[in-house]
Order: sequence, then structure tokens, then C-alpha cells
Amino acid sequence: MQELYKKEIEEIKNTGYMRNDITITDALVENFYNEILPERDSKLIDLVFSSNPTQEALDKLIQEWDIEARPMGKTMLLAYFMKMHPELEFNAYTGPRLDGLIKMQKFKNMAIIAHFVKIVRELNKNGITPVILKGGAMRHLRPEFPRIMGDIDILVPEKDFFKAAKIAEDLGYWYSKVDIHAIDLHEKGKENGILDIHRFIYMETGKERNFLKGLFERATEQNVFGVKALVPSYEDLMFITLTNLAKNLRNATSKAGLLFALYDCKFFLEKPDFNWKIIHEDAKLTGSQIQINFAIKFIDKISKDIIPEDIKNNFIFEKETTEYSNMVMFNRFYLEDLRNKCRALKIGEVLVNPNLWADYIKLKPKYFALKLLKKHPKLIEMLIKDLKTKEYDFGRKE
Repeated sequence: MQELYKKEIEEIKNTGYMRNDITITDALVENFYNEILPERDSKLIDLVFSSNPTQEALDKLIQEWDIEARPMGKTMLLAYFMKMHPELEFNAYTGPRLDGLIKMQKFKNMAIIAHFVKIVRELNKNGITPVILKGGAMRHLRPEFPRIMGDIDILVPEKDFFKAAKIAEDLGYWYSKVDIHAIDLHEKGKENGILDIHRFIYMETGKERNFLKGLFERATEQNVFGVKALVPSYEDLMFITLTNLAKNLRNATSKAGLLFALYDCKFFLEKPDFNWKIIHEDAKLTGSQIQINFAIKFIDKISKDIIPEDIKNNFIFEKETTEYSNMVMFNRFYLEDLRNKCRALKIGEVLVNPNLWADYIKLKPKYFALKLLKKHPKLIEMLIKDLKTKEYDFGRKE
């Protein structure tokens, strides 16, 4: 086994994945944390999610943290912070630039919102009131805080899914395929998606449809950007945010969105009548308890001021979370790279190019062996334990 996974073990070692004195789950959370938040960003995160930010801490951050040199997503966090804390003073260099960033993003949002309005208005005419999800819902609930979003997600009853797709087509939009859970609409002649129509929210559990009845019942009909749409309850939005956070961590996607998820969670939890029991029930219905726990642990790693202590204690299922973390690590560091290499080896090309046979024979059996492991969590656990016999040091990205 050790020879079979030699390359992958070295990859994990190079990422600083594990230490012998912590659990697998915590090691994985710390590894994701280090990837997403380099050391130079720690002061930014400490400030913007602080329950009691001070002028001194802000002044020190601005002195050390160059907004012109940082990614827009993280700079937007600071812009949000500025709007949320008018009692704090930003200097003449930083304040106007952050304000300009907010205005620019609002303008960008308008283009996406215009497509949403056009499509949903036609859906309304045909008796369909969709649920608005994710960033689009937050943009509606908090209009003063624009979103970095390439599209807007809506959910329609499954019986209306293909009807909604046809309505969008008649308006001039197109989609290349129908995924199991959604279609991605595009403007005519353009490749970038502008609106996703869902029939359910994909959570990688196979039980996602169990969530729909409660979601529709708890959602409220509202005027959203001038058209009629359903807005989920804060609890359901929180649940969707947590499961989406776990999925993005697993698939290494949407790093900017991960940090905005924390802002959203903080907003939900400030509601005095927020009911965690709904999230617990959502998790049980969809089989996503592991995703919820993993997301909570990741959020708590970033900031201790977001998730209440009693909630963290009640949402921990260590055995299930460990199995999930093992699978995350297996997919992320073992299977994905090998899968990409195998997909690049098309059988037609191999047949006409003998030089490719060596790679084909070397990679394909290994890939199939790894795929078989996915059905055997105990074997994956043995692999992970084998890794923990080695010493690994965490290395924060600079």
C-alpha cells in the first residue's frame, strides 16, 4: 500500500497536512484554513469578525495591509466592515477606495439582476414563483452590501422545472445541458452563465429533495428587485450556506465565497428568534450532518465570535465527521489529480500513439484501485492512519 500511494503521501507532506497530536478533522480544517487565509490576512479576519473592533486595531491593519495589492474579495470584506462600523474612522486614502469598490460592485450586480428580473417576471406571468437562493437572496436582504457574483440561483418546484427552462429559452437564453439538479442559463452568443434554475439544491447526499417541502413552506413571498419571488427563512438560508461552504472546501472552489459565507452566517445569527432546530432537522432530512459539522468547525477556526458555544457542542458528531474528512482528504489529495490525468489519456489517442501506452498502463489501474477504495471507509481510514505515523509540520502560505 505504501508504494502505491508514495506520490500522494509526498504531496500531503508538502502541503503540511497532518500532525500526530491533532485529529484528522482538525488537521483538514487547519489545512484548508492555511490555503485560504495566508498569514498576512489573519489581522484582516481578526478585525472584520471581531465582536468588539477598536480604532487602534483598524489603524494598525490599514498601516500594514495594502488594499491595492490584495484580492478584491478580501478587500470587499474590509469594505463591508467599514459600512457596518460607521463609528470607526478610515483614513483619506483607504475610505474613498473602499467606498468606490462598493459602488463598482453595485453597478456590476445591476447587470445580473436585470436578467433575473426579465426571467422571473415571465415566470410570474406563467404562474411560477421561484425561490431566490444564495448570493441573490443576500443581495435582496442586504441591498447596501453588494455581492461578488457571476450569476443568481433560483429554485422552482420540480413539476415546473422544464416549463421554466422553456420560458427562459423563449426569452432568448440558452443552456448546453440539463444537470441532475439544475440548468445554467446563458445570454445568446455568450458563454458566462447568468442564472441557474434549480429543481433541488445539490448537497452530494442523494437525499436533497427531502428538504424542499419545508423550504417552500417556510419561505415568504416578497417583492425581490421588482418581481415576485420566495425568500427562504434565515434558518434555511443558513443551512444552505453551511452545506455550500462544506462543498466548496471539498472541491477547492470559490475561495472568495467562503469568506462571504461567514458574513452571511454572522448576519443570520444576529436575529433574536433564530431557530437552530430547523437547521438540525434540515441536516437530518438531507443526510448532511457531516457537512454542517465540518462547516461549523471551519468557521470556528476562522473566528470564535460567530457560532455560539452551545451550538458548536451540540453539532459535533466526531465519528461521522472523521469519516467524511477522510473522504475529503482522499478525494482532494489522492483521486482528483489522478482522475484529471486519466481523462487526458483518451483511448483513441493512446491507440495511435504508442508513447502514451506507458502512462496509460501505469495510471489507469491505479485510478480504478483508488475508485474502489471510495466504497470502503475502513480502508481509507487505514490509509489515513498510515499517514499519521509520519511527522508533518504545518506551513502557512505567505
